[in-house]
Amino acid sequence: MNKAPSPALETFLRLRASFFERYLETQPEEATTLGLHHLDDRLKELSASALGDEYAFHRDVLARLEHLSPEELSPEAQLDRLAMLDVTRFHVHTYEDLRSHRRNVELSTYPHTMLQYQIGQAETAGDWAAIASRAARIPAFLQQQEQLLAEGVATREVPDPHIVQDFTEEQLPVIVRYFEHLPALPGAHQVTLSASEARQLQHASREARQAFAAHRQFLLQHVLPHANPNVVLGEDEYRWRLRHMFGITASPEELVQQAEDVLNRAQSAIVQLAGQLAREVPGAPSTLANLAEARALLTGLETEHPDHDEDVIPLYRALIARAERFVHEQELFNVPEGIRLGLKPLPPGMVDVRGTNWPAPLMDPRKVGWFVLAPMAAAHPTVWAALLAVHEGIPGHFLQSVAWQRGFSQHPAPVRFLLVTDHVAMARGHFGPMLNIEGYATYAEERMRRAGFYTAPEALTALVARALRAVRVVVDIGLHTRRMDDEEAVYYLVHRACMPEPNARREVLRYKRIPMQAITYLLGALEFERLEEDCRRERGSRFNEAAFHDELFSFGPVPPALLRRFMLTGA
Repeated sequence: MNKAPSPALETFLRLRASFFERYLETQPEEATTLGLHHLDDRLKELSASALGDEYAFHRDVLARLEHLSPEELSPEAQLDRLAMLDVTRFHVHTYEDLRSHRRNVELSTYPHTMLQYQIGQAETAGDWAAIASRAARIPAFLQQQEQLLAEGVATREVPDPHIVQDFTEEQLPVIVRYFEHLPALPGAHQVTLSASEARQLQHASREARQAFAAHRQFLLQHVLPHANPNVVLGEDEYRWRLRHMFGITASPEELVQQAEDVLNRAQSAIVQLAGQLAREVPGAPSTLANLAEARALLTGLETEHPDHDEDVIPLYRALIARAERFVHEQELFNVPEGIRLGLKPLPPGMVDVRGTNWPAPLMDPRKVGWFVLAPMAAAHPTVWAALLAVHEGIPGHFLQSVAWQRGFSQHPAPVRFLLVTDHVAMARGHFGPMLNIEGYATYAEERMRRAGFYTAPEALTALVARALRAVRVVVDIGLHTRRMDDEEAVYYLVHRACMPEPNARREVLRYKRIPMQAITYLLGALEFERLEEDCRRERGSRFNEAAFHDELFSFGPVPPALLRRFMLTGA
């Protein structure tokens, strides 16, 4: 006989169900990314009344969660409660204490990025009808966004000028051009629309294009003149987010020290490996004395690309097959038979992306995950391709998303998976799940390096990537705790990461635009590495690495440090 749930568990399960349903009503774009399609024709409401209602909803749920006794819940329910606490606490905090919605420029491109995900999975005329309906809501959405930003200007809650410039000079012009081509995309995806459906899409695209063009002018004329270059989180806010978003109790100083230790070890290994490679490269110096010389060697290796644009996808398809064979032979990860990884060119309207993963939609097991690639050969140095295939494909993001889809697609309210999609997280400024998601993919890169998967030049790129992730921790923390200003951050990136100055300035813009996202790669990977090491030690001869990774997947995007209490008996 199954034991009846306790009253506390019954109360929580009702709260979880109602929370999940109401949450998605306020975040319809996120419902789409999760594979739930009943809200595919809607956009988030940004009116003052809608945001006030949303805040009141989160405040009420937070109070009810805090009054629940976690010890009366099952382990699974405890994890769900913690996930809900994280989301609701952050929402209440940012609305009450920061009022950051009044300077959130990320929302200015949010409808476009969400349409990209939707279009990537569209297969029928009905799917495209929902796309047209969502696109038709863009003018009203942008008007509400302008009202929020105008309120921020009036109350001096304004964004960074470099972020506004990036949106007006780089992102919004591309989006405006994108909507010129949107009506032709159904045909490119082998979907035939009726004359009426085609007209609706054309009309919505035209109105959206005009709205984005007008929004660009609004940012230039009404926001940029008032922007403030000193907008950062601050030390107290950074510590709050470390604790409540990531479950990290270490101080910023301790995290910087961890990152610098990783950086020093990685740079030493880079110089050593580059020296070995230099002896094999005609014309290269017989010895390499420092990191700059090692980086110069890698720059030479980066000149090799696929011969033609049409060779890009076959290159990555072969690398993913090579990785899949390797993890099977080495018994590192279990790759389920029959899984389908889609590879396709990056759609128009996405900028500064060489390759990315569109995860398998959690709640729609009919759909596959996609590895989406810039269709230009020059964007893909072959020496970096294996690392990208591991990170985005197998055993990285794609394998993780498939495992989650298989494990959670029938879950009645998968609250642990809120905020898992990149652009949803960017729009909300919340990167808690990224500590697991990006941390795992970065952990997979390093695990494959330690297992000997990469060639020597590919291993060099893996070490360079690890060093860069460490540098990002130092600079992100430095900027947002005011230990560094912008110029000091640029100097650090140029001299510690051998990064060209224009690239360094783009990096600083990234850290200012999406605070704390950049730290999730290394800090999450280090947590997984420590967990793996401790499980090996505790389980001894019983340790099975592939089963260990399956166990990681079985929890969903839980902060890695939290997994210790479930996976280690002594934790």
